[in-house]
Amino acid sequence: MASPTVSFKNQNLNVDMANYLSKHDIVYLSPSEKHYDGFPIGNGDMGAMAWTPADRIHFQVNKCDTWDDAPPGPFGAWEETGAPEKAEQYTALRHCGELAIIPGLPVFDWQYLTDFEGRLALGKAQAEWRAEGPLGRVECRSFVAHDPAVMVVHYRDSLHEPVQRRIELARWGSRVFEHWYAMIKRDHHLGPEGIQVGCDGNEIWLEQPLREMNFAVACKVCGTEGTSTILNRRTVEFNVPATERCEFMIFLSTVTSEEADNPLAAAREKVRLAAETGMDEIQRRHRSYWHDFWSQSFIDLSDDYLTNLWYINVYQIGSSSQGKYPPHFISGLWSGNRDIRPWNHYYHWNQQQYTWPLNASGHHELMLPYAKWRLEGLPIAIRDAKEIYNCNGALYFDVANRWGWQGHLHGDNGIYDVDITHNLTPGAQIALDLWRHYEYTRDEDFLKTYAYPLIRECTRFYLDYLKLEEDGRFHVPESSPYESWLKCRDATSDLSHARKLLTVFIEVANKFAMDQKLVEQSEKILKNLADFVAVEIADGTEVDGIRQTQKKIMSCGIDLQTGKPAYIGYRGKNGRLGGAHLANAQMSAVFPTGLIGLDNQGTEIFDILKNTLLCFGNVGGMGINTIPICKARLGMSEIMEATLTDWVDRFQLFPQGFFSYFQRDYQEMFEKHQCGYKYGAAHHPIEGLCNSVKILNSGDKEEIINFPKSPFAHMGLEAGSVLETAIDEMLLQSYNGKIRVFPAIPKKWSGTFKLHAIG
Repeated sequence: MASPTVSFKNQNLNVDMANYLSKHDIVYLSPSEKHYDGFPIGNGDMGAMAWTPADRIHFQVNKCDTWDDAPPGPFGAWEETGAPEKAEQYTALRHCGELAIIPGLPVFDWQYLTDFEGRLALGKAQAEWRAEGPLGRVECRSFVAHDPAVMVVHYRDSLHEPVQRRIELARWGSRVFEHWYAMIKRDHHLGPEGIQVGCDGNEIWLEQPLREMNFAVACKVCGTEGTSTILNRRTVEFNVPATERCEFMIFLSTVTSEEADNPLAAAREKVRLAAETGMDEIQRRHRSYWHDFWSQSFIDLSDDYLTNLWYINVYQIGSSSQGKYPPHFISGLWSGNRDIRPWNHYYHWNQQQYTWPLNASGHHELMLPYAKWRLEGLPIAIRDAKEIYNCNGALYFDVANRWGWQGHLHGDNGIYDVDITHNLTPGAQIALDLWRHYEYTRDEDFLKTYAYPLIRECTRFYLDYLKLEEDGRFHVPESSPYESWLKCRDATSDLSHARKLLTVFIEVANKFAMDQKLVEQSEKILKNLADFVAVEIADGTEVDGIRQTQKKIMSCGIDLQTGKPAYIGYRGKNGRLGGAHLANAQMSAVFPTGLIGLDNQGTEIFDILKNTLLCFGNVGGMGINTIPICKARLGMSEIMEATLTDWVDRFQLFPQGFFSYFQRDYQEMFEKHQCGYKYGAAHHPIEGLCNSVKILNSGDKEEIINFPKSPFAHMGLEAGSVLETAIDEMLLQSYNGKIRVFPAIPKKWSGTFKLHAIG
């Protein structure tokens, strides 16, 4: 085998997971000076990004539910022409605060180091640092526990002179910059005000009021003497007297007013309980939890680097998706630059992608925050279907906040934004994601409580919206292929999701002997639903920047302006590109609906979809597309290695294994395809480069300034989850009553795995 820790014993796969995972630890041999290069730790609800500037160990503490809520109601997603005064007033997920351990000497400055190691130990879910040099030696380890729910830090050093150590807790609010790096307000301060800090002996804390809630962060320092001091209204610290040697532990907790009537009292009680329990016992429980977590699944592939990335993605979702709300697709619990979150709302296409690999990896529990949030938004989705389209059922839009209110207005001015409201597929995708969860778990209570209500109501919408025409077929009269300005008839994305959703609805409704009139209507529509629209492209046609040979490919629907089938690279009547999502719409019958797969080999539609995939190059334009997953689904093993390698080269922008949806040459790509974006986009943390940024509310004359890119640097959950899903699909596929093993593995690869199949 590739690893001595993996063997077969009595025909069973035997894995020494602790030793095996250690080779997939993330190891730094130089300090991480920037937050986006740091280590993520978390318990699913609370997390921290941790990094080592020259003079400190720095943690930004985040939580999944510290929401600063705007007033209830629909809103404009971010359109600057509608209501620019609304910028920085939308519902935003705020960070909790920053904890810094400051040794008093620049012990992490590379100029003074003789040896350094930073390690994210995946098996233990723990960040570790060790630094040595002429200034002394420092060791630190930290993790976020479930029981009790606290962040634990164990620090010790031996310095070459007696100095004072400081433990600093602070919260500096900031702008959110929710307008996609492109527009900002000049207001001098737009972060939440009213923060208070306090201290008492070895406990320090802060309290932050938000518009509809408040939260508190409390720290307790154990194992050393010291005094606590308030430095200013946003900063409090604990001072350790000057010595050459020092050792202490920190227990940190954060609590919101939605969890306790008195968040500060509850947070202080948690850290006191942690101190009484002791670090050794907390760590024992923590390691037991993660031992069980890692036992659920396993892969060992001949490509070690891709295996590393599979594990870091499993780790980060396991560390961030066990709270009241799903981890935000921008930065999750790992934001490091105060409150900045450049896509501020939940954007459906991006948000759903972290859920795609959860069931195959055996971590079904990580789906629950997403399912609960979507179910809670169902009444608003029903309201919007009736108000906007006069249809029964539920209509989920691409943009929503934590309460389920949807961003379908054109800049908050009460006019519906048709570019958003014509994407009709989010509801069906959500319902089918919940159905997939049931297929894996066979959890009848989940099916009844979470999945079936969405399946029924999203089906009801399509039953009302689809139109019977003179040809005797039911058609989609007008919609957008996912996120696109194009308006199409018979959009492939809608036909795919309607066909799959109605099929699932009939099965579940019959299972429960419910809604039989809707079942009859669904059966009638399924028998007569319009066909997908394919298109013959001529020899030499450029698709996604690549010149093609003559072939038939899947379209994304018929452009209502021109009457022609549209596809990726298609320019409409005004010469404008249809958008990056057209490729996803073209392939929607393969994924996420699963209508077409290896069972369909030898059919015309299988060949059409395979031809379509070959049009896109290795990975397509952005790290939010389904191309790698679809190639695995269709068994295209001969190009999977190049596809995955290229995916990593383009979208893994950060050294610990974090991805972004922007590719490295994003700006050059947009210029090449003449996409016409007026403002620059910060896609990579390159110091010295700038955005072209518009000043909102700048009067009659448009004001553009240059703004540095580095503050916007962030990770995203999408591309890593697509990679994990594609690897899962290469190893195992389960649908239509079959389990396929190694259906898309490159011929020269070897490997073993433990994954979950449907049922």
